Amino acid sequence: MAIINLIENDLITEGAAFESIDHSKRIFDEFKFVNYKNISKDTKYYLPLHIRKPYDVADIIAKIPNDIFLLMQQGVVRPLIVMVTEHWDLFDDYAWRHNKFNLTPDFANIPYSKMIQHFTTRAVPEENIIWLVPMDSHLKQIQFLREKGYSIKAKFIQYDYWLEIMKPFAKQMKITDRKFKNYFSCLCRGTPRNHRFGLVYEIWREGLVDKGNVSCEPYVELSESKQSNWVDDEISTTTFMDNFKDWSHNASEFKNKLPLTFDGAHNQHWGDVDESEIFSDSFLWIASETKKSHQGVYITEKTWKAIAYGSPFCINGDSGSLDYLHQRGYKTFNDYWDESYDQMDDINKINHIRNIIKDICSKDLTEINSLYKQMMPILEHNRQTLINNMQHNNLIQELSNG
Repeated sequence: MAIINLIENDLITEGAAFESIDHSKRIFDEFKFVNYKNISKDTKYYLPLHIRKPYDVADIIAKIPNDIFLLMQQGVVRPLIVMVTEHWDLFDDYAWRHNKFNLTPDFANIPYSKMIQHFTTRAVPEENIIWLVPMDSHLKQIQFLREKGYSIKAKFIQYDYWLEIMKPFAKQMKITDRKFKNYFSCLCRGTPRNHRFGLVYEIWREGLVDKGNVSCEPYVELSESKQSNWVDDEISTTTFMDNFKDWSHNASEFKNKLPLTFDGAHNQHWGDVDESEIFSDSFLWIASETKKSHQGVYITEKTWKAIAYGSPFCINGDSGSLDYLHQRGYKTFNDYWDESYDQMDDINKINHIRNIIKDICSKDLTEINSLYKQMMPILEHNRQTLINNMQHNNLIQELSNG
């Protein structure tokens, strides 16, 4: 393996700024770390900055020693901005395409520019800055802005952190016949979101909760939007839920049923936890994805774990999520149910997935076991595709090339 030299960097270990840190250091477990005081000016180095949010990073940047800034000015050390556990819109391109004023937003005010300015104002060349991001939506965004005459010189490398986290579980998993106890799993404990409340409500309204593993946060009133002052698209949870059948009549009872747990635990199932038992016991996995507030697709561990553990799945998330997987060689389940929901808006998507769940729950478990056996070639193909993903090798190659 090529030797990648990284600068030792524990800039923030406590305090408010700790919330801004992206906890993804394991990406570099096999890399070589050196103290900046011991480097050779004939070698290229990278300063990894694990940043969770592209906002309010001044406290983090202020911790970088002045000597490292001098080395970055000379090109000996290059900033490596690691933002891989969350997917943020660095370019606000939605506001450029759909804004209520029909005006051009301020390029200097977008998250990308604000972050870059922390370096360029200290004479660090923009073209020496490298970003690790989880998805590839930046490609179209950068092209869009370049066509408008804006210059984006930083280099971007896609690195799907959650895919990488699930690889070891995929390698351990053997896809064999299963005898299911439950028809589906839909686990929505964690961050409350409108589309999660909507789907759990529809499952509850149809009387299907006892047919599967279902969890959900206590009901709260949210306000979701593209998070831009240029766009009027805010929607409250009440307004969102009003789109579903009998909501006004059922709202009070449904709210009182929450939170839902299926195993007495908080059900925040993510990270380094072996969840093979959940997948072995239930047939269909409903990935209620993070779902971004901006444009594009975001696939997280909520979907990758279904592939790693060999389960058929539906995605309650960003439009185009299944298409994103198809483009990367994965197969899905249109031969078994209608996957046109992938391009639908949130309300129609939820109703469509509810119908898929309802149809599956109408079958005998013996039939479900047989259906799973038919799907096994697809499930094994997907597991192998995940295992064979070369992004980590590509990252090493990109960085070794400087």
